[in-house]
Amino acid sequence: MRLSRHYLPEMVNAGGGRIVFISGESGLNIPVEMIHYGMTKTAQLAISLGLAVSVAGTGVTVNACLPGPTRSDGAVASTPNLAAERGVSEDEIERQSSPRTGRPR
Repeated sequence: MRLSRHYLPEMVNAGGGRIVFISGESGLNIPVEMIHYGMTKTAQLAISLGLAVSVAGTGVTVNACLPGPTRSDGAVASTPNLAAERGVSEDEIERQSSPRTGRPR
């Protein structure tokens, strides 16, 4: 936000520029085990939308990227614990985490 506030006036005066926030699909589909993380990603979406509306027509664009879950070593290691906590199979945990399913986590 601070960088946006600093550079945005210069971009508007120049007639163009790009601001890109790296949010995440957790901003739309907040994981119950990481509500605090989802909240920060939702805040980024709100900031990006608010800034985009405020600079409409100036040549400046503001966007947010929403990458989904990544099958990292940490995610793989936590899958058995999540499955046990929720009483489902590890495969079900992976299906619930996949952005392709279209289902909430």
